[in-house]
Amino acid sequence: MNRNYTMPSKLKKAAKVCDERGFSLIELLVAVSILALVAVALLDGQTQAITITGKLEERSLASVVAENRLNLALGLVEPPAPGVRSGREQQLGMTFEWRETVRPAPGNDLTIIEIIVASPDNRQTDLARLVGFRKAP
Repeated sequence: MNRNYTMPSKLKKAAKVCDERGFSLIELLVAVSILALVAVALLDGQTQAITITGKLEERSLASVVAENRLNLALGLVEPPAPGVRSGREQQLGMTFEWRETVRPAPGNDLTIIEIIVASPDNRQTDLARLVGFRKAP
């Protein structure tokens, strides 16, 4: 193989002209298309992250409501009467519906206190559920 190969002068001039022209329109369109696809994928990821963060915040606040209700029932001097009670509570501007069920445990030594918290918009899905036990009166 000849290591001293030199490019013919016509090819040198053609290569020099191509280098000075910059990008062609097709190259520019391909680059912009790739950029647009990447941007759409990033925006979709951001949208999912925002949705998940909102749901996580709602579940966390529902957990606080459930803990508050259970601590209230466990901290009373007199144990709560058996039955079902319900109500609404707000946390950071969000409204939650809670349901408290009190029933005797098998053996009648303990009382079971169950708290279920749901969103007023979707009562079929429980956002938080806690169960506590208290010595029966």
